Amino acid sequence: MNSIYLEHNPFTVESIFLVNGVEPASGCKLSSYKEARLQLWVESLFVELQALLNGETQLDVEFKGVESDFMDVQEAAAVARGKGMEINLNWHPVRATEDRLDEINALMEEAKLNPQFNDYIVNNEQVRNDFREAFNNDFNVYVVATMSSGKSTLINAMLGQDLLPAANEATTATIAQIIDDKTTGNHFAARRFSSSGEEESLPEINAKTLKEWNQQPDTQEIELRGNIVAMQPRDHVRLVLTDTPGPNNSQDADHELKTMGFIKDSKRNPLILYVLNGTQLGTNDDKNLLSLVAETMQKGGKQSKDRFIFVVNKMDAFDPENGENVGAALERVKAYLESNGIQNPQVYPVSAHLTRLLRKHPDSLTRKERGDVNTLTDLFLEEPTMNFPEYMPLTSRVRRSLEDRGFTNVLKRSGLPAVEVMIDEYIDKYNVPTRLNRAYAALHRAIGLGMKETQLAEQLKNDEKELAMINDEINLLQERHKKGLDTEAYKEQVRREGKGLPQFIADKFTHEDQKFRRLLKELSNEISSQGEVDINRAKIELENAERKLTFACNDLISNFEIAFSDGQQHIKDELQKEYLKFIGEIFDGVRTLALPMLQGLKESMQDMSLNLSLNERDVKTKEERYNGREVSDSSWYNPFSWGRTRTVYDYRTVEYVDMNETWKEKRTIIESEFNDFRASALKKFESDKDKLVKNYLAFIEREFNEKFEALIGAMQEQLNNKEVREQTIAEAKEQQRWIIDFKAKLDNILAI
Repeated sequence: MNSIYLEHNPFTVESIFLVNGVEPASGCKLSSYKEARLQLWVESLFVELQALLNGETQLDVEFKGVESDFMDVQEAAAVARGKGMEINLNWHPVRATEDRLDEINALMEEAKLNPQFNDYIVNNEQVRNDFREAFNNDFNVYVVATMSSGKSTLINAMLGQDLLPAANEATTATIAQIIDDKTTGNHFAARRFSSSGEEESLPEINAKTLKEWNQQPDTQEIELRGNIVAMQPRDHVRLVLTDTPGPNNSQDADHELKTMGFIKDSKRNPLILYVLNGTQLGTNDDKNLLSLVAETMQKGGKQSKDRFIFVVNKMDAFDPENGENVGAALERVKAYLESNGIQNPQVYPVSAHLTRLLRKHPDSLTRKERGDVNTLTDLFLEEPTMNFPEYMPLTSRVRRSLEDRGFTNVLKRSGLPAVEVMIDEYIDKYNVPTRLNRAYAALHRAIGLGMKETQLAEQLKNDEKELAMINDEINLLQERHKKGLDTEAYKEQVRREGKGLPQFIADKFTHEDQKFRRLLKELSNEISSQGEVDINRAKIELENAERKLTFACNDLISNFEIAFSDGQQHIKDELQKEYLKFIGEIFDGVRTLALPMLQGLKESMQDMSLNLSLNERDVKTKEERYNGREVSDSSWYNPFSWGRTRTVYDYRTVEYVDMNETWKEKRTIIESEFNDFRASALKKFESDKDKLVKNYLAFIEREFNEKFEALIGAMQEQLNNKEVREQTIAEAKEQQRWIIDFKAKLDNILAI
């Protein structure tokens, strides 16, 4: 049997592979996994091992790592066993994850007490951003659903009180953000933000006022702050639960774009609770949204699948005594999801209604609710098939936690508590390790900057003759900088050359263009082929086409948003290369560059943070980028708004509508809007690109020249003044000792 040793550190994102005691060759696929998160490659692990071992199927695997990662290896091993492999799998546990955040926080406080080291953190954009992400306690969970899924009931069940309006209608018209705050007791504070930027706040809100806010047409977003009773208190994580309006019920077209953005966010990977109505599947809006989810799930590794939890609500409507089978109903849900592109869907049946009733204060229950809770309690306790966690693909860790939390039997059986425990598992598995990795990256970079600076200072120990030579070269550097590269010629060259449209952005535009035109062609064939139909049929067909096209348009916009962000990062990377080239040209021709001191000086300049990010006033231009209202009333968000109304009135007095003629006019309008939008999107990209280039040139003009002169000036003073030089060397030695000790502490915290 082949011996496999696998060690994965999710905090530093490093892996060790040993196959029969030997590391795989550098060209092997396994070697490429060494610096990638386990969830990106674990599903193909055993396939790669079998290929490496020329088809051998017997493996003895030792895994060292955190429990949640071991669970994923265990799951992959089970799949491999199903394909005929024989796998023995053993786990070597490591220290708990969340404890390490306390230690990192303490280390961070220690770093702040060292002014010089703290400067590396404060003054470097990349380090600063990594720290902001690492110590941001907010963890986002977005609740997404279409109409009549019981989404508001589910959220109220998690809150432990009836706060969100719930009825047999679509209720969420705005985005409601609910921030978990364990200090507020039983009430929720609230803020309402209008579309004009005005804010209204209440220290305590009730369901009646919240419903009124939700129905106000100018409400842009509502923020609630209070105790989400479903979630356990955590020192380093604060849950932010967002109730998103369904695509068929939003007061603002921008809300659907935001929902799409949450689903597609592969950088932060927020958790998505996708709520389905177990008794009613298959609305067009549901299909549109699910196709987007399917596309997103297929793009990434295991995390892209784990972050979507399909919650099947209203399962209390099934009565086994009447021959209604919960298992069969869930199989129908799985088949429905698979038909919409979700591969191997994992579904989680719940009765949010029962969970809500059990968590409400008994005195607040209505007569009907008291009857419901008694009836449902009897049903769930007496009927074995109504134990919903038994239908869920829960890990042993989640099942342990579910038992340890002391839930009553009927509350556990309602299903929702198991989903809530899964949220905690996702936090432990992805959120906390990712934050630790960000902290590690930031501190590691700051350590690198500090070590270079101290090593540069240590070179001052050279003898006087060598120091004099270095001083001459530094004077030469100053002259080269002033005469050659501190002129308008370099800046003009960068302006002239600019940075072209990256190929992957051009490809993205082409792909989106083709995808939209394919949809338009399909709709054209469907509608035009119908010939003459009555007015009601025409209206239904056009409204269905409108929903499909509006969704496609918003999908297009959100994809361009992502492309803009990726494109800006690409331009930043290109400008970083340009900057390194710029520094290289300053040092070209320096005769003694091989001397460690001058090499260190060059590296210190290369490590200056460019800070090229567009500021708020640069990026808050969404209307300029997308808002069709600047062009026509129909707008990009609603390509049918003008054409549909006119068509209905044109044909109101006759018995039929010629769909072929009607669609010709509408298609012309849609294609015109699409072409205008595509052109404005490209124009916006060019504009943002030019701003980044402008920011780079401003950096060269101001910050670089200032930092260059300061660094050179300090170096010259140290070279020419023995007392200053000796003090600098002594301080560098002390700082270097501090950094080495600090690095050892960091490595120890994140070691497994």
